[in-house]
Amino acid sequence: MRQLGGLDNLMIEGELPHVPMHMSALMIYETHGKRGATALYKTLEANFNELAVSHFPILRCRLEEVLLQMDKAYWVEDSNFSANYHIARVALPKPQNWQSLHALFAQFHAQPLDRARPLWQVMLVEGLDRVEGIERGSTALFLKIHHAVMDGKSALRLITSLHSLTADPDSPPLAASMPDEKPVDMDYQAPTWWEKYGRAWWHSIERPLDMVGTLVKILPTLLKADDATDDAAGDGAGDGAGSRRKQVIPQTRFNHALSAERVIGHVRMDVKQLRKLKRKYACTINDIALCVVAGGMREFLREENELPQQNLVTLMPIDIRRENKDGTIGNHVSVAKVCLYTTIADAGARLQAISKGSGTSKKRSKKTDGHALLRLVDDIHPAIILWLGQWLVASGHLEDLPTMVNTVVTNVPGLATDAYLAGAKLVDYLGFGPLAPNVGLFHTVSSTPDHVNVSFLSTPAFLDDGHAYAAALARSWEELTKS
Repeated sequence: MRQLGGLDNLMIEGELPHVPMHMSALMIYETHGKRGATALYKTLEANFNELAVSHFPILRCRLEEVLLQMDKAYWVEDSNFSANYHIARVALPKPQNWQSLHALFAQFHAQPLDRARPLWQVMLVEGLDRVEGIERGSTALFLKIHHAVMDGKSALRLITSLHSLTADPDSPPLAASMPDEKPVDMDYQAPTWWEKYGRAWWHSIERPLDMVGTLVKILPTLLKADDATDDAAGDGAGDGAGSRRKQVIPQTRFNHALSAERVIGHVRMDVKQLRKLKRKYACTINDIALCVVAGGMREFLREENELPQQNLVTLMPIDIRRENKDGTIGNHVSVAKVCLYTTIADAGARLQAISKGSGTSKKRSKKTDGHALLRLVDDIHPAIILWLGQWLVASGHLEDLPTMVNTVVTNVPGLATDAYLAGAKLVDYLGFGPLAPNVGLFHTVSSTPDHVNVSFLSTPAFLDDGHAYAAALARSWEELTKS
């Protein structure tokens, strides 16, 4: 019997219309035509069946919710599970270029997952014949999984385990060297009705007491952290990362209600150029990616005559998974707010400010007990979450909420070495996270051995077809390489 954690349940019960809470990935393989695509499909099906049995039994589980949201939902083994149901195979529509691939993936990402089934889906897309920079006859793999099932680090572990490190089609996947999880029937049995509602009754008594205790422990830390977020005030290009004036987070076009459609795009950054910038500015690759995002948002909003006088701010998820807990399901993350210094016109100066500011934000986040915050979320009654979300939507007050951040930037690195699936080489990897209410722009930093991608997800209402914003990101990267 496995009950969802508080944050995982929040991602289930807190879903709003047009805001599905899943993440996804786009991977491209050199399959050299239809025969290679068929081999990839068969291997993928076999690997997922094996993973669902031995290493990721959560892939076999569906949700079992509690009546009237009296308690958090449970993961229960789906007696009708079949990997075939979750894996589809299609051909890329003409003109079979990046635009077609982006459009198909955006449509795939926009569709909510079926809650009556295990919450993941895969689509194999063959016929990538005119995708610039990709060998003709290549195949794409779309993966979508609900954020309640696992966080970005666990999802990356899942993706990694599908692959092998050699081009031999018969070489075993990395999953073969992973330890088995506990048998499914020990962890994911459905609770009886008296267990389900007996636990709900006990939790209704226990939860308020636990919340008071958790608040007493973490409130002083939260107040100090809130005071520290006044760094990097927003109205001057000369503001340093250590300035302590009250920060005003401006509202942009991305901080409004979302539509159902999605639009995606990405910019590619060469690893050799990244290493040069890293040495020159004594920063991290993630700092460079943040600077590229800042420059792209700055230029795009300026072209629309919408660039605020205050600095834009991003939310940056931080993994707080305890050591030796890589296989743990669910979400183990905290967050930090990072100033993007969009009031600074010079790319090099902006990178220096971001590098200094992101380091400060990470240190501050580590001082805050992220596990205590997760416990606090765990103490909130799920019915309150559901009621609050429905009320905000029905009343129209969702738009009245204060702007907390302007975008999200998360780092989900790929494999550091070449990887293969059915002998087909993985040549590109893009990650995409969920949008959130009033935060309609999400960036993911992902990598292959020879380049790093900054991908974005938004809606056509904010970015039209995404071409202008992708071009702004590309110019931001080019400007940084010349700084």
